[in-house]
Amino acid sequence: MKPRENLVRLKQFQVNEKRRRMAQLDSMIAEFDRMAAELDAQITSEETKAGITDLNHFAYPTFAKARGCAVTTCAHRRPS
Repeated sequence: MKPRENLVRLKQFQVNEKRRRMAQLDSMIAEFDRMAAELDAQITSEETKAGITDLNHFAYPTFAKARGCAVTTCAHRRPS
């Protein structure tokens, strides 16, 4: 094999590895988006059940408040 062929094979391997990594990252992002949507649905459910949507209300559901913090934290960490 010529040195050029080796270099081409190496670069092709690197490209394939980057594609695999990108696919993995895309699937992770999709999973996190799904989890955030689930959390939003849980928060909405708790607010509906309690009948209170004001975060500053003393009787606002603790579960919804905690989940809201988790969603907010995740949203701030994700670059736009």
